[in-house]
Amino acid sequence: MPPSDTPGSDLYDWLAEAGLSNKPLKEVLEGFCAQINDSGIDLSRALIATAALDPSIRAQSLTWEREGGTQHANFPHGESSIAWRDGPLAMMIRTGTGMLRRHLDQPLAADDFLLFSELKDQGLTDWVAFAHWFHWDAEHIEGGGMGMVSSWATRNPEGFSEAQMAYLRPRVRALAATVKSLVVVESACDVLSAYVGEDAGHRVMRGAITRGSVDNVRAVLMFADLRGFTRYSAEQPIDETLATLNDSFDCVGEAIAAQGGQILKFMGDGVLAIFLLDQDQPDETVAHKAITAAIEAQRLLTAAALPLALDIALHVGTVNYGNIGTSRRLDFTVIGQAVNEVARMESLCGALGESILVSGDLAALLPQNAERLRPLGPQALRGLANRMNVYAISAAPPSAS
Repeated sequence: MPPSDTPGSDLYDWLAEAGLSNKPLKEVLEGFCAQINDSGIDLSRALIATAALDPSIRAQSLTWEREGGTQHANFPHGESSIAWRDGPLAMMIRTGTGMLRRHLDQPLAADDFLLFSELKDQGLTDWVAFAHWFHWDAEHIEGGGMGMVSSWATRNPEGFSEAQMAYLRPRVRALAATVKSLVVVESACDVLSAYVGEDAGHRVMRGAITRGSVDNVRAVLMFADLRGFTRYSAEQPIDETLATLNDSFDCVGEAIAAQGGQILKFMGDGVLAIFLLDQDQPDETVAHKAITAAIEAQRLLTAAALPLALDIALHVGTVNYGNIGTSRRLDFTVIGQAVNEVARMESLCGALGESILVSGDLAALLPQNAERLRPLGPQALRGLANRMNVYAISAAPPSAS
């Protein structure tokens, strides 16, 4: 009897709805496999893998097993297991092969893929794989573009029949179209978050894309800058300069993220970050987290034995948070008096001999931790009329209250 869609639930319609509703990829694969089994095909194992546009990972995969559930895996840039490199799916990507099949119940050749022997030992009898290209160029990806590779296996002693293959193939193609729609959304979020920050990326994806669309928000601001970077970069090879810059930013970024902050932009060798003040946390808690992040960034930089010192200024104020730029080229950032002030504060670090400076306004949010702050008195800020009370901070972080 040929396979058929579950009565009242056409698989093509289900896939279309899954894409339109942004159903999680794991749920899509599990639902697809369940409906394939309901159609009369004895599906035991399935795998889908796609490339990623993400600064941390180059690809991801989901492996579904009828008895074992679904497993998700991410693959970092620059890392590739021998099992993947020497496997059939990687070969299909390299060679542009659209379909590959192995009858695992038959003798395997001595030079065949190791995966087939492993699947045969697990009792699988038939395996088929498909590659579907998204026609989306991406030079950093193996094969030169985005796409989906998938494999499907059964323990049925008779394997997949020709009727089952004819049923499965176009539905896997439809699955690839659904996966592409989900990957587009996921990639857009990942790319935006990588370039403008997670919070700003989510705001843009929710429609904050018009010039002048800004919100007035209260935030703790952090401005960090590498001392002596201009001279260092003029004297060192570009590879070493970039390595120092990226390693330093890793220290700053790790500390900020751990405390719930958001990096908004990198400006040469400088970093501008914010810690939003809201109703979910007391202002004192957010201020404490920002100071903790500054201290931790300095500790990480010291532990890494990097060649340049880091100067950090911390301030608090109301800023305009949103889209600034031309009609076609926008930047999601913050502007306002507090931003100007924190940048000017950072330039005082060298003159005052301090690696972390805290404004009087921010210190006022930490009344119970005032003994941790050492007053340096009112300081003139370049280009600004009013002096600002500035504090240095001890090496030990203030205790959270």
